[in-house]
Amino acid sequence: MSRPQEVNDFITKHSPNAVCNKCIARGLGWANDAAHPAQITGALATTSDFIQESGVCVICKDKKKVIRHS
Repeated sequence: MSRPQEVNDFITKHSPNAVCNKCIARGLGWANDAAHPAQITGALATTSDFIQESGVCVICKDKKKVIRHS
C-alpha cells in the first residue's frame, strides 16, 4: 500500500473526527516524521473528500491544524 493511501485510510478510519499530522505519523509507525504526512494531507485537502482546518485532534487533544474526512 502506498503512503498516501495509508494516510487516507487512517484519516477515514477516524471519521468524522479530525487528526493532526503528528498523530497520523505516530499512528502509522512513521516515528516522529510529521513532515511526510503534512505533504500528503496538504494534497488531500485540495480534494472535496477532506477538510483541513484549525481544530482539536481526536487523538492528542491538542488544538492545531487538523484534517478530517468530509
